[in-house]
Amino acid sequence: MTNTKIVDDKQDIDLSSSPVPKKKKRILLGLDLGTLESCIISKLSKPGSTNHEGIVVPTVVGYPDEGILAGILPGNAEMLHGQNALDNELHLRLTYPLGDGVIQDLAGTTSFLHNLREQVDPGNSSEALCVIGIPAVADEKAKADLRKAALEAFDGILLIPEPFLAALGMRDEGKLEDADYQDPVSNSLFIDIGAGTTDFCIVQGYFPKADDLFSIPFAGNEVDVILDQLIRESYSDANLPISMVRSFKEDHSYCGEPEAGVRVKIPVEGKPRKIEIGKQVGEACNRLLDEMMGTFSEVIASASPQSVFSLLKNVILTGGGSRIRNIDQELQSRLVGEGYEDPEVRLSQKDFSPLVAIGGLKVAKAARNDQWIRD
Repeated sequence: MTNTKIVDDKQDIDLSSSPVPKKKKRILLGLDLGTLESCIISKLSKPGSTNHEGIVVPTVVGYPDEGILAGILPGNAEMLHGQNALDNELHLRLTYPLGDGVIQDLAGTTSFLHNLREQVDPGNSSEALCVIGIPAVADEKAKADLRKAALEAFDGILLIPEPFLAALGMRDEGKLEDADYQDPVSNSLFIDIGAGTTDFCIVQGYFPKADDLFSIPFAGNEVDVILDQLIRESYSDANLPISMVRSFKEDHSYCGEPEAGVRVKIPVEGKPRKIEIGKQVGEACNRLLDEMMGTFSEVIASASPQSVFSLLKNVILTGGGSRIRNIDQELQSRLVGEGYEDPEVRLSQKDFSPLVAIGGLKVAKAARNDQWIRD
């Protein structure tokens, strides 16, 4: 091949050696940006498998304490993220940048999203397009803040209600021809019990309208606060960090009649002491059910009359709160007691954590180029 040159009075430019820009590879992502924990997925598993290529990260950032010496923190970082932040908690001011699923610390959220992007796309070498779950009734400011932070980290985004993504994430496309398969996307009520909010979404085969979405600011965090109060009322010398109270709830939570036999060790003036908190844990979790029941009646009343009876047979619980022992059975029992006919309440699946992210990735794969928000 003959080299072509453009001759200029100042310089010769050899076009044969000029680099040709390479088109960036595209990477599609689904992200569940949670108040306490986030999950990002870049590849769906094969049908019948649950081995998704995803990463679960605590939604926390750490700002170094003032005057921290060089060499104490990894790489002398100005901010640490996720588990790395928790592992270095002694030398950091930890912040959970989201509250009730909504951004409270814009800079921290932006940095956290950059860190997530780096984990799935090292060096930002690809064009990263990400579908992100949002609380069911997020207002315009919440959406604008998330859009601003996300577009700092990704090349294109879509914001989709979390319960709808959870329904898509739970759906097994390989079983749609099975007459006995109960499609969660066809006609179901998803209840996503997170840390900051409990979201309700009627899913009936199309993207949910505003009337199909409900949300209450009562979820796992409120259960933690109530449990903390109940422990303090019973044991006046107990002064526990909320993280310890949360761990008690996660290990021993249940709904229904009071149970005894839950003994935990706490520090009192530096000395170990065992206390019984079975009754308190049950009472705190039952308060969550009380709140859910009030909103449930509003949701069912809003559904179309022809869908109500089949909808009641496909009530699906997901999110961290769905791990509370007996919550599905107790909700179903309460619905029967309130006069609802033959309701059926079930859990999404044992490992609920990737569902929203999986649903997000399914949406990403189906999205057209002109649907992505890029600025």
